[in-house]
Amino acid sequence: MESWYMLRMQSHDYFAMNYPIIAIYSGVGILVTGYLHYQWKFHNNDLMYWKHMAETFLEDIDYFQLAMLLMIFTINAIFVSIILNFYMRPPLEDGAGEMSLLEIKDRYSRFILLTLISRLDRIQSKLSAKRKTLTLQHLARAHTNMVKAVALFRKDARKLILPNESEIMMPIEDIYGVPEDKERMLRRLGYYDLPIDITDETVKGLFNAT
Repeated sequence: MESWYMLRMQSHDYFAMNYPIIAIYSGVGILVTGYLHYQWKFHNNDLMYWKHMAETFLEDIDYFQLAMLLMIFTINAIFVSIILNFYMRPPLEDGAGEMSLLEIKDRYSRFILLTLISRLDRIQSKLSAKRKTLTLQHLARAHTNMVKAVALFRKDARKLILPNESEIMMPIEDIYGVPEDKERMLRRLGYYDLPIDITDETVKGLFNAT
């Protein structure tokens, strides 16, 4: 059950992060499918027709021109990927390469707190969407998911509250590292705009809450 929950969370995070590229590919797929359906519906151009067209094209093809077209297409694809990568990457803050110990821990605290908020928010949104057909089973499932979300938070927060001996010997960036892709997703969803308290007292209070 835990592995299935993590798979769902990873799938949700993947689609939330890569929705521009997924939307582009989906749109192209819809256009191509619609065009093929139109050709078959009104002109009776089935797959055998397109197969014949491809064979005719291959007989008359100019391989030099094809190579040039492929090269231009590759250059454009690389250019678009660079633009998308730059668009999806948040601007670096001043001095991000020389963060102090306090800044690293504050960044980690903010990340795990906002991750907890985002998970609980998704659970609450699902309940709200089913408010007209809400059953006891839905509430029980939501409670189970909330318990799992809090358990995942406590697992991450323990490194701030009670680091073990092996973690103390590790580089600080490895102990309190923040996955850039997940941080980027939280920023895009607007959670980083929330005014939250990231002090040790807040983390300890949530960690020790019963």
